[in-house]
Amino acid sequence: MGECFFINVRLDRRQRVFITVVLLAVSLCYLPLNRLMTGGTTVEIWLDRLVPFWPIWIVPYLLAIVWWIVAGVWAFWSMRDTLYLAFASSWVLSCLIGFCIFIFYPTYMIRPSLTGDGWAETIVRWVYEHDRTYNAFPSMHLWITVTITLYWSYWKPRWRIWMWGATIIVALSTVLSGQHWIMDVVGGTFLAIVSYYLGPAVVACVLPGRLRSSVRPPSVDF
Repeated sequence: MGECFFINVRLDRRQRVFITVVLLAVSLCYLPLNRLMTGGTTVEIWLDRLVPFWPIWIVPYLLAIVWWIVAGVWAFWSMRDTLYLAFASSWVLSCLIGFCIFIFYPTYMIRPSLTGDGWAETIVRWVYEHDRTYNAFPSMHLWITVTITLYWSYWKPRWRIWMWGATIIVALSTVLSGQHWIMDVVGGTFLAIVSYYLGPAVVACVLPGRLRSSVRPPSVDF
């Protein structure tokens, strides 16, 4: 499909900065929600009881956050204007939908007990102390990582296999580090795919008339 989806859209630096600030501000709403939520339920299924706890998987779990920052800065500086609009709109929409689910259907994770004192257990203990068990379903780790992977698969198609491989590692890290249930991963992935298509459509509705047909999600081969 290619470039026919991205025509005649121009953003000046101020507009790019504004879009980026909105993206960052919306994303950071995770923090107060994580600390204020109470009650709720779990989405544990029988398969979760078969998942081992491997503290070492906290490393790719945290590295995913570093990748989000790198990807955001990279997109800000290098993405074509229309693609950046679509990317930011999908990211923001996924966060807004995900946070609404956190509020109206609060879920939490039952974490494993930490008995070791190795370096990996120390990192996991730090994460557990600073990230409460709430905001479990859907997994924000997955919806952001998959959103990035979808857009990079179009923008940098030669990286597609590596990007999806890294996304699978992130998905595994969320459950093997005791941070999420399996259904959290499924929900986060589904939310990212839905927002990938809906986000640009929502933006197109509020753009000036001549831009409404130019901001659409690109075709991606999974």
